[in-house]
Amino acid sequence: MAKQGREKIITTAFALFLSKGYKNTSLSDIITATASSKGAIYHYFKNKRAIYLEALEMFFFNLYEDILIDDAELSLSERLKTRYLFLLDLIDFVENTGEGIHFPIRRYFLFQLESEEDEIIRVKILDTLQKYRLEITQIIVSSFEKKEITITLSAPVIAQQLIGMIEGIMIHHSTLEKNSKTFLLQKYNEVIQPYINLITHN
Repeated sequence: MAKQGREKIITTAFALFLSKGYKNTSLSDIITATASSKGAIYHYFKNKRAIYLEALEMFFFNLYEDILIDDAELSLSERLKTRYLFLLDLIDFVENTGEGIHFPIRRYFLFQLESEEDEIIRVKILDTLQKYRLEITQIIVSSFEKKEITITLSAPVIAQQLIGMIEGIMIHHSTLEKNSKTFLLQKYNEVIQPYINLITHN
């Protein structure tokens, strides 16, 4: 029961941080949204920032760790799509958090940018994103070793191109109000899959 109460506070606060921003969310907002007392909040957390840090761990850092999966036996196309779908599921989760958040891609990026104003959090975010980039590069290296990729570009260049495409799709369509997952999956099929086909001659 205690765990449920703690997780409810974190999840509810995360929805508020996404919809209003960290700075514009007060402890009173969290108390009201969770139907908790101030004493119940302070039983689990020292202050609003402590809740914020736990929300980052649960909904950002821990989720990115889930991308680091062992699927070396799969094809390049399958491995990249798995990771793209992870990001889509994350955006979809944001969209359906609380009572539903409009412009979920924008809200997620704004949440990340606001978080980076804290130097300690910024360093951790950069470290997490670097792990993600390195993993994509290793997937490309593996595809070269399996002779899936038939062009002469280096693995880091191909990895950067793919990451740039993925991030570009997300940023370019950050004005989507809702139904982001369906739309972004369509963009994967229109933009990224043809590039994979090109470098693998599929």
